[in-house]
Amino acid sequence: YKLGQHGAWCKHTNFQTDTNTPLMIRIPGRTEGGLVSDALVEHIDIMATLVEAAGLENVETCPEEKPWTVRRCTEGQSFLKLIDNPDAPWKNASYSQFPRDPGAPRSYMGYSMTTDKKLRFTAWVDFNETTSTTTFSMNGPRCGFELYDHNIDPDENTNLAYRSEYKEMVAKLFGQLKAGWRATANALLSS
Repeated sequence: YKLGQHGAWCKHTNFQTDTNTPLMIRIPGRTEGGLVSDALVEHIDIMATLVEAAGLENVETCPEEKPWTVRRCTEGQSFLKLIDNPDAPWKNASYSQFPRDPGAPRSYMGYSMTTDKKLRFTAWVDFNETTSTTTFSMNGPRCGFELYDHNIDPDENTNLAYRSEYKEMVAKLFGQLKAGWRATANALLSS
């Protein structure tokens, strides 16, 4: 929650301050004594975790095509293995998004990704509000990139995206962002 940082108030941006949420969970018989993990867990992972902890039938991953045609599905992954081993191999990225100028004649969406290397990457891309989709095109005048290294700049004050020494990293992170949560989940399943 911002109280004036970056010249803004509330939680209405793609800065990590706005999208980061601490998580506390209690699962009887598994979390006694407490545990701490630095793993990247997302809100969408909570349901899958609770379903598994309760011993219920797992909810299937949403299909790539027309996910609205199935009765129920999830984009989340159960993090129960992190409760058993907080240092277990896990996701290499978490994702969020927030619009820029919603309802304006030209719409933009900021797609953000935090990596397990403590990098925060955002791509501001053209967005179709009618279909709620993007092709990740960057033709509008307000399209662009943001890259912050939380190892040296945890407050996200210095955008590294346009520095020449980060050009290859920006291209790599943009590719990872476009591949999205499915690629992250598939990498997790194969590890």
